[in-house]
Amino acid sequence: MFIDHLVISGETLEEAVDYVESALDIRMQEGGRHELFGTHNKLLALDNDLYLECIAVDAKAIKPKHPRWFNLDNFSGKPRLSNWVCSCEDLKYELAKIRIDLGRVIDVSRGDYSWRITVPENGVLPFDGCFPALIKWPSIQKHPLVTLTPSGISLKSLTIYHPNAYELQELLSSISDERVSSRVRSYSGLSAHFSNSLGQETILET
Repeated sequence: MFIDHLVISGETLEEAVDYVESALDIRMQEGGRHELFGTHNKLLALDNDLYLECIAVDAKAIKPKHPRWFNLDNFSGKPRLSNWVCSCEDLKYELAKIRIDLGRVIDVSRGDYSWRITVPENGVLPFDGCFPALIKWPSIQKHPLVTLTPSGISLKSLTIYHPNAYELQELLSSISDERVSSRVRSYSGLSAHFSNSLGQETILET
């Protein structure tokens, strides 16, 4: 299991994109629409075989009868790092190991892409949204990174803050990535540390 992508949410997609582009001094690339959840996105390839996603409710889409993923029905305020997603070779196996309820495994599509992902019934991932959603792509050839232009930006670290950080860390034992760490704090949140090809560093956080 490894990091697939990080999620920046916004009240609008334009606000989320502007936040990332201003912080990282780079242009996001086109994404598309998720009809199942009434959302749309733009993407940015990172140099560590993962990507950054800006996502928001699509005002032009039909509102789904079920809660939207990443708790976007209740999102408000400034754009921020809200979630992260981990890719699995065997989704069923990883879900059995984790032992907590990550919701249903749902088939989702966007344009030519399709995948399977865990979505809680209420749209809120465990540990106040700090636990990752799990995703399974059909193959590496059908992953967004295949068509995204390299950005020269890499993820240096991802820190998860939560009152129950030790329990969270134990549940994430399947992730063998030294960039991921958890720390105890009275309130929950995520902090991602990035670096570009010139060595300039930027932090995006909850």
